[in-house]
Amino acid sequence: MFEAFRQQAAAQIAGWSLQEKVGQLFILAFPGKDAEAARPLIERYNLGGCYLSQDNADTFAEARTLTRAMDAMRGADFPPLLLGVDQEGAWSVLSPESTTGPGNLALGSADNPQLTAAMYRVFGNEMRSAGFNCVLGPCADINFQTESPIIDTRAFGELPTRVASQASAAVHGAHDGGIVACAKHFPGHGATSGDTHRDIPTVDKSGAQLLENDLLPFQAAIRAGVELIMTSHIRYPQIDPQHPATLSAPILQGLLREQLGFTGLVISDSMNMGAIRRNYAPVEATLLAFRAGIDLIMLSEEHYDHQSDYLDRQLAMVEAVVEAVRDGRFPEADLNAKLVRIVAFKLARLGKMPLYQDFDLSAHQRIEQQAAETAVRLLADPGRHLPLHAGTDTIVIQTTPQRDYHNLVNARGIGPNQATPAFNYFAQTLAALHQRLTVLDHDLARTFLKTAIPQPGQVVLAVTENYPLPGEDFAQQASAALVEQLAARFGAQLIVISLRNGYQPLPEGIGQLCAYSSRPCSAVAAAHACVASSQAST
Repeated sequence: MFEAFRQQAAAQIAGWSLQEKVGQLFILAFPGKDAEAARPLIERYNLGGCYLSQDNADTFAEARTLTRAMDAMRGADFPPLLLGVDQEGAWSVLSPESTTGPGNLALGSADNPQLTAAMYRVFGNEMRSAGFNCVLGPCADINFQTESPIIDTRAFGELPTRVASQASAAVHGAHDGGIVACAKHFPGHGATSGDTHRDIPTVDKSGAQLLENDLLPFQAAIRAGVELIMTSHIRYPQIDPQHPATLSAPILQGLLREQLGFTGLVISDSMNMGAIRRNYAPVEATLLAFRAGIDLIMLSEEHYDHQSDYLDRQLAMVEAVVEAVRDGRFPEADLNAKLVRIVAFKLARLGKMPLYQDFDLSAHQRIEQQAAETAVRLLADPGRHLPLHAGTDTIVIQTTPQRDYHNLVNARGIGPNQATPAFNYFAQTLAALHQRLTVLDHDLARTFLKTAIPQPGQVVLAVTENYPLPGEDFAQQASAALVEQLAARFGAQLIVISLRNGYQPLPEGIGQLCAYSSRPCSAVAAAHACVASSQAST
């Protein structure tokens, strides 16, 4: 990949100092919206790039100011910074201004590769307009473990061939949108219920088993021309009993490079996640990663500790790797080989990428709504209550208590970044479409249940939600308990509106309509799916 630019890249790096060479291997992050925080890293060390989040910019205007300022700090003899963002649907940046779509699981439910490509083309166009040049997506993980707190709606589904088709479409769509794509989290994060933000999960699969299932989406992404692949901090003991994938040569060299034939860049997931930080010393982990086959080290979560010495720690890490090159622990020949690959990629893909262009927001929103509406599925309706008729007495219940939304906007700046619960969008939309409607929050619903007697023709819609959050969980125990109580009282008159995945176990004999997403567009789509077409058109 990018072979035509390797000679030019080799000539360019020949004039760099050792510090400038090493700095190019790091994708770092910084707190706040002022690019000055990154100046020492960019000017002194020729920083390879930055991971940017909602913490760095809330709006397109802020993002453009930030990215222009960062580019102005770059020396004329150095390649562009790789500016990566988690605009992958279920996770997002620049919310609510950007068009997030319903997320990958909903796109997988829609099962329309052209629609997935269109959604990722939207991501590409909008992120370039903000000055970003890389979407850190798609997730090529498969939901083998449906209780994953961190993958969940970020994956396209649980069927390997369908996920592979969607991953390929996403890469093609991102490229059509003019941006770099990154398939993650190699060799797959979907077979574990663990969260690598906390510790190292284990997947007991052989290389042959991975090739048969888990790796199909990565193979598809590679065939589609994906430029970057991000690793996972997961241990596969049948392949490497000692180290997780990020630090494993048998996985990165043996599986990824040799068996799958990937020739692009390998980027680590954040090296400050609990899986690495709690098990390895920082410099040790970084050198192990480089030896294993990592090209770019990402320390994207370092600043989430909100410690004032963040910059000093990053400078110390770069200097420690410089010293490792000097004393032979990291051979300079290996360093140069990585640099040629990195700079050739940047010359080929980033140097002439058009940024800051205008885009048609209304057209993007139409694609988003089409994707959300196509994804909705009526999974069960034993009472044959949907679509609602105009005279149906309907009660909408928010099963999630207000207190459980406390971490909906993650303090780290990554994740859904959705300040308003999906329930609000659903209830407001349905209220505009259906007149005989009563809306109850969690506490009022509990009071209602004490004396409620089901009435003939009455329908109860119980809304459930879930949000994948890095390093923490969205509380669902109270919601699940309320659904159980409602099912016991209302039976087939109860329909659960799942603004989340469709994997959660539900009581028997009730209905379920699933949007496969907690995004606003999906909540709106679910509301439209609840009413008869005659109501929706009035």
